[in-house]
Amino acid sequence: MPSRLSKVFSRSEKTEKQKEAEAEAERNPSVNPSPPPSYAPPGYEEGNILDPPDITAGFSNLSLDQKNQDDFPSSEEVIAHLKLLECFYRLRQQIGSTDGLFGINNSVVTSHESEGALAAELLAKVAERRWAVYLARAVDRFDAWLHALLPDAKMARVSQIQSDGEKGLLCEPGPANPPLRFEAHNLPPVDVLLVWHAYMLNPRAYLEDCLRLGRMSLWHTNMPWKSVADCINSETFAYRPDNEAESLFTASTMLPYDNLADARDKAMDCPSCKTTIMVPWTTVSAYGTKEKYTTSMLPAAIDAVLSQGSGYCDPVFYADCPTCPKTVWTHQRLKAAKFCGDVQLLLERGLPLGGTLFGLDGLPGKVAGHKDGSWKGMNLLPNDLLYEGLGKTIVDSQYLNRGGLNQNMTSIRGVIEEALRDRSYMRRVRQSLSTRLDRAQKIAIRRMMSRYWENSSPFALDLVGAVIRQGSFIEKMHNIDWLHSPALPSTMGRLLTKYQRFVGIMADRLHMAVPTLDVDLAWHTHQLSPYGYLNYTVINTKQFIDHDDKVAETALNDAFAWTSKTYQRLYDEPYSECTCWYCEATRESHTSAASRLFNGSQARTANALVHKVEQDPSKSVHISAHNAVRPSDDHKYTERANKQAGELEKAYGKACARARKSGRREPKREDYYYSDAWGYPVYIPAYSPYGGYMPYSPMYYPVTPGCMAVGAGAPLGPVGVEALEGVLVVLLAAAEAEEEAAVAVVEAEDVVEEVVSLSEVLDPITNER
Repeated sequence: MPSRLSKVFSRSEKTEKQKEAEAEAERNPSVNPSPPPSYAPPGYEEGNILDPPDITAGFSNLSLDQKNQDDFPSSEEVIAHLKLLECFYRLRQQIGSTDGLFGINNSVVTSHESEGALAAELLAKVAERRWAVYLARAVDRFDAWLHALLPDAKMARVSQIQSDGEKGLLCEPGPANPPLRFEAHNLPPVDVLLVWHAYMLNPRAYLEDCLRLGRMSLWHTNMPWKSVADCINSETFAYRPDNEAESLFTASTMLPYDNLADARDKAMDCPSCKTTIMVPWTTVSAYGTKEKYTTSMLPAAIDAVLSQGSGYCDPVFYADCPTCPKTVWTHQRLKAAKFCGDVQLLLERGLPLGGTLFGLDGLPGKVAGHKDGSWKGMNLLPNDLLYEGLGKTIVDSQYLNRGGLNQNMTSIRGVIEEALRDRSYMRRVRQSLSTRLDRAQKIAIRRMMSRYWENSSPFALDLVGAVIRQGSFIEKMHNIDWLHSPALPSTMGRLLTKYQRFVGIMADRLHMAVPTLDVDLAWHTHQLSPYGYLNYTVINTKQFIDHDDKVAETALNDAFAWTSKTYQRLYDEPYSECTCWYCEATRESHTSAASRLFNGSQARTANALVHKVEQDPSKSVHISAHNAVRPSDDHKYTERANKQAGELEKAYGKACARARKSGRREPKREDYYYSDAWGYPVYIPAYSPYGGYMPYSPMYYPVTPGCMAVGAGAPLGPVGVEALEGVLVVLLAAAEAEEEAAVAVVEAEDVVEEVVSLSEVLDPITNER
């Protein structure tokens, strides 16, 4: 899926199919090569045969008992993480390739005549549809596991959060929230572990939920590396905890240990009358392609079939409540019901709404000696806005199914906008004669709404999307296959040093730093020790660094070039060690003639290290952008992409000239990344800076795992909402003011601030880094 930038550089006369065929030939040379000469060395004896090396030696017996300060990851923990990622990779392949799973049959494709390549591509979509259902069930099971794990969890009140936050006690460990201990006998199932892993890799959302929902024991619990690594077979990477783990999970959750053995229907409580109703997970199997389609029409027909269904994890959910007359529940109404439920808890028990716990630095008050000055106002304003009467108006509106003001989030947004225009109401909310909100308060309202706009789950984000977005990174780690490298220990040591330097670079609030794949692996591993990661980033950067994989690709281009230049200037080493054309051009763009003249020896040494051996692009330490998003409705973005492409073109020409002068092969634009997602070979041009396959089709999900729309008034999905050179922040205007537009550079978390019309203020754009 080439980007706009990719298309600009796709100038070869060869067709894409020709390029793919050549790439396939290079990956798979002749199956009958000429055999080497047959001979036996003198004195050959069978007893002298050496056993083949143990390819599992580097990750079979890891020493995982020692912890670094602030839980900075050790080499062994990073290796254990790679082992877990390989386990997840193989799980996805297994689920996707199981014909008939959840009633989704390969015959939806094979019953039609199609070319081999097309059939494989369409079967990959069928596999993805199975994976989507599996993940929806996994998130539900994860929620049940959390309730069984911490049955007495009590949600925190706004007053308690304010008090403890001012004292710096919110995130500190204590007897009331001891870390949980996991061993082979009490580990959760692999699908629950998969969701937990992706959840922790969204650190701000994870901390927010642990604070709001009274689960700070979970926050102080690190990924149990030793137990997890010991339960993953080093040859098959199958996850096999003790039998006792299965019994314990089943007894505590009343669910089978195996996701596939779980019920075909989901039990859910009607938000109106609380009656428990049973709804199917998916009904996609009820649809088929009875009509015979031509080859050109078949892909669209398959997409249409796989997008059907009215089950809970289907895009168009539809359920009747037998108790409530004429009540119909959809995903949109469930999202509104979540918001109304949280408002009710605010009114009755003083419990904060989602998205209201952090300041601009991502901190709930004082943490590790650093106080977030914006936190108190951002915590109070959104909750006060609903508490002073507006919340009751929304909750007491007509039933959701009768066209009331609270039937969906768009209607709720309209009610809130009306209140924001009410000057007398806003004076009461702010307890001030002024009705004008400051920047932090405006961001706070927007952040609060982002938790509900495209999310009906009990969590701060849609966890199905979180798992999906991690899929491309997991595949990249599988392709690089560091686990079986003889240099595994030294590689881990180098990438940890590089990550430590990267954190220092992230302390620059005026720029966004972009990791390479090796840095991102260490970064992910550190996030799986939540409390230590929080302290480390606050101490070293004065903010709680979130992990954002959803930024516009032009912004990533600029940020990657800045990161690369800064790293090389500080450490006299190349940042990216990849030799694809994009990384070569990026290095060339920030390596001036003067730097070569005055730092000639160091520059030449660094350059020699990068070009020491030929590289396979799919296994290179490339820029790590899980899913760069591409705005589709912004002409300014297109103009900027074209300009950026021209600049890269010039840098690429220089890189080619330098390669010729050094006697090296020019970096080719025809290089391809290879992806075997779902067993189907996908070739991504190496000139795409984000080379990597994003294995999802948005029409298969209730909430699109990745999307991007930045036009005025456009309702955004859950991904890419932090994008457009950082975060697009919409400011509220005073009710009597004229509409105006302005742009201001702010902190690294909120790089772009755009003032637009009042009606856009509650569009689902979040503001986390």
